[in-house]
Amino acid sequence: MTITSPQAPARTAPARTVPARAVPARTAPARTMWAKVDTGFWVAHHGGEYFGSVDEVAGGYVSRDAHGIPIGRYDDLDAAKASLRSTADPVNAARRRRTERLSLAAATALGATALGFALTAGALAPLL
Repeated sequence: MTITSPQAPARTAPARTVPARAVPARTAPARTMWAKVDTGFWVAHHGGEYFGSVDEVAGGYVSRDAHGIPIGRYDDLDAAKASLRSTADPVNAARRRRTERLSLAAATALGATALGFALTAGALAPLL
């Protein structure tokens, strides 16, 4: 663009440079690959990393996450494999919350029982 004025000589405005934007490469989402390692034992890999496993047990299948923590017990192999979608999956999160609530209730009941026995023993000790 050229700017002219009667008082000033003609000059050219500096060109504006627009920074190039990085366009993210489109990649296909990582697939979960299953391999039957042994009789009744399947291992999952997701994006090249260990993702979890499924064990066949009497009457069903037990799925475990990448850390070996049991996710759940299922009647169907496909349901056990599907449970490895994510440990944050709503079904798995609900199961984990239920297990934590039951554990807390059991610990509270056992603690109250132990406290009751301790108080009873303390009260009866002088009578022995």
